[in-house]
Amino acid sequence: MTYFVIDGARVVSAHRTLASARSREAQGLGRSTEPGPSVGGVPAWWARTQQSGGVAELGILRTAATELGFRFELRACQAPAGSCTHRPCTAYVTWAVSSRYGLLSEFAEFVPLSWVWVGQRSDDPRGDAPQFLTEGRALVDRLTADVRQPLRAVEQPPDDTRTLEERAQAAHALAVKFLARHFGPDPESGGVVVRPVLHGQDLHLRLDPSIPANLAVCGTALSGRRQDATGSELGARPCDRCFGRAPIVPPPVLGAAEYEAWTAYIHQPGS
Repeated sequence: MTYFVIDGARVVSAHRTLASARSREAQGLGRSTEPGPSVGGVPAWWARTQQSGGVAELGILRTAATELGFRFELRACQAPAGSCTHRPCTAYVTWAVSSRYGLLSEFAEFVPLSWVWVGQRSDDPRGDAPQFLTEGRALVDRLTADVRQPLRAVEQPPDDTRTLEERAQAAHALAVKFLARHFGPDPESGGVVVRPVLHGQDLHLRLDPSIPANLAVCGTALSGRRQDATGSELGARPCDRCFGRAPIVPPPVLGAAEYEAWTAYIHQPGS
């Protein structure tokens, strides 16, 4: 798959030919006519003029655009399961970055409310490391087999008694843990801890250690170190940007600690 149709930085379809991608655009997004830089004699992307007259946005992207700094991103909505009301969702957080669209798109199958996006990121080689690619491929194959209902004779009891929903939940958990292990903080770098901090009525996350010490994950200055919170304080409002509900730009990468802090918060009684 070489050509990707992009809608607001999100990959909505992948195609082997430019003609096929053009056909998909014609179904409502509008035609991309402004070519980008050339890679191998062919534009790396084409931009789509917005009907409102705004700045042209990315419309069709070639895989070769990764040579110019574009990377594919696996992003998942951080709203509690089943509660996302965004159309389209703008509360995504980035979980993995790689030049390998195929692998990320397969992981997206196991992560509810997730899509593959594209953007220009600082150089992060982890998504193209041989270990990630090898282990990721093996995990995808394993999870694909796990969530498939095997054929069996009617009178034969199933080897796996879990329901399809239970299998999907287990696959989701394994995918999240795998991505957090490969893209989370390096455990040898000193063990960064993420602490919930109440600042007025707003609940922020703060890295510990962090420099400066009074800076929240979202960049808000906390006016000196505030008392750590539990997330259950009466009337506390979780900061959207700290708890994964970050805007597309700049797109943060949540590590294992941030993800655990978020899930611990939303699973509290009354959340």
